[in-house]
Amino acid sequence: MEYHALHKKAVACMRLSEIIGWGVLLLILGATRLVLLFKHILLPLWPDLCLLGLVAFAVLFCLLVPPVRYRRYRYHIDPEQVVVVEGLWFISRSIAPMERIHQISVKSGPIDRLYGLAQVEAVTAGGKVTIRFLEKQVADEITDFLQQHIKHIVTEQGQQGSEVGTHA
Repeated sequence: MEYHALHKKAVACMRLSEIIGWGVLLLILGATRLVLLFKHILLPLWPDLCLLGLVAFAVLFCLLVPPVRYRRYRYHIDPEQVVVVEGLWFISRSIAPMERIHQISVKSGPIDRLYGLAQVEAVTAGGKVTIRFLEKQVADEITDFLQQHIKHIVTEQGQQGSEVGTHA
């Protein structure tokens, strides 16, 4: 089975997403600390050390995690199934059989659009499989392929159903 890797822009997109997420958390914690400081509420040294440690952890996380996620992220599409392998600590493998897919969509958030990326979401009755961090053109090509293939499957099943009905 041949897996496809993501475009290099995915690392920058992942990194910016992490920076924004960690930035919001650290901004809230830092603002809370400043409010306590301005209200002359004295705290022991350990909360400040914990905040400093969290800042250091966030910086390392934003630098080191996106390249690891990028290397582990793979997807495969064939006439039978859509497979996505991803994860940081725990690696998951999501599989959607082609004949079970009933809805396909292309989504692109503000950070994705900044990098010209999108995600393809294939929904089945049992859940969904999402291929993230795709170049917009690749996402459109995958969507077209999936739509054509599913249309072919539905047509085939319709013909088989009508043949069964005429022989009964």
